[in-house]
Amino acid sequence: MTAVAEAREAGPVSAPSRYQYLTDTDRGTPAGELLRRYWQPIALASDLPQDAAPLPIRIMNQDLVLFRDDLGRVGALDRKCAHRCADLVLGRIEDGGIRCPYHGWLFDTRGAVLDQPAEASATSKSRVKARSYPVHEAAGAFWVYLGPGEPPLFPNYPALQGGQEYRYTCRWMGDCNWLQASEGNIDPVHTSYLHQIELYDDAMKARWGVFSNTARPQISVAETRFGVRLFTTRALPEEHVSLRVTNFVMPNACAVGGFEGDLGPGGATMLWDVPIDNEHHWRWEFIFHRSGKLDKEALDRQYRSEKTAGDRMIRRRDDNYGQDRASMKRGAFLGLGPCFSIHDVVITQSQGQIHDQNDEHLVSSDIAIVRARRMLDEAIQQVAAGGEPRGLVRSDEDNDFSDLVVITGTLSPGVTKEAFVQQCAEDPSLFALDPSASDAAE
Repeated sequence: MTAVAEAREAGPVSAPSRYQYLTDTDRGTPAGELLRRYWQPIALASDLPQDAAPLPIRIMNQDLVLFRDDLGRVGALDRKCAHRCADLVLGRIEDGGIRCPYHGWLFDTRGAVLDQPAEASATSKSRVKARSYPVHEAAGAFWVYLGPGEPPLFPNYPALQGGQEYRYTCRWMGDCNWLQASEGNIDPVHTSYLHQIELYDDAMKARWGVFSNTARPQISVAETRFGVRLFTTRALPEEHVSLRVTNFVMPNACAVGGFEGDLGPGGATMLWDVPIDNEHHWRWEFIFHRSGKLDKEALDRQYRSEKTAGDRMIRRRDDNYGQDRASMKRGAFLGLGPCFSIHDVVITQSQGQIHDQNDEHLVSSDIAIVRARRMLDEAIQQVAAGGEPRGLVRSDEDNDFSDLVVITGTLSPGVTKEAFVQQCAEDPSLFALDPSASDAAE
């Protein structure tokens, strides 16, 4: 099926939309059960140092408390105490766990009751257990598994490997549904429009020049074991072709080129759009380069200038997000400054808190959106039938993601995009960490 035919088949569709159920991630819903099969980032590691207060976490309409006990161990429990449903965020960190302030019940990181100071029965503790969830720390964040049974292995994606010397980790609050934000990440065409900025100097032109090329891109996709690979090609002089390879990573992540692009091959930005509830999400960013030479100070300055408390944008909808119409005449397409994250958050919020897909008209350039929706739909059916969805890792052998290629390059005449990507995937040095970056950090 051609890209045009596939897009036409998928939309517009009659109400209710066949994909509308993907926006609801409550427990027991099709999308909610799917997303709970994967590890999801929930908090910055820096927000939970030793002796920190417990953190309230809301994820997929579910309320948790994340805490570090007095021995340094981290746990995630249902926020309501298993006794009388008091708020454990108010709890005391002591004696190897978190103690409910209502009646003093003490829970460890796995939910076991260690102490019931007012209870006479010696066996009562063994009959009660708080609901707990596996927690994993990686890439400057805490991740949680909310699904049934044994959690999958934590995926060894290139952008999550190594210490923080190789990466910048942050998040943004988004006032819209997770799905439209996730789909924005795998829409290659918008980079030539939404992300055009004023290019003041040669350094900026080198970093962002590919985005300013508005020549009509050719987009094709290929299914992978972890999701969908996107090939975006744009014509260059002398019969050369610019190739940008990005990836949809099941079920709510992507791997693309971003701020690290000026450092050459060996970098990737991974984004996760994690539902808070059906009308809000966290946009997580893991910006990585194997060299350890990210200009994190510049990135931090730019991001902090756009943020307020709670990792929200300073820009507000009621004043049109501070859009600078004058800058639009000087080369900026959107007029919201140089921060790509701001562009993405604003534009997906502009679709409404829950985007009504019945109003859209998909075209050939939306082929990646169509394929990702179908993949999510197929995965939901697999879960409902008792199977495992695409991308879960159950063995060390399958936990090698050197094939998760993210690269922007130039194809010479006669070289296919598939051959180019295969060569990158077989290059062991592509994402190999430069040990000197780790040495410098010490």
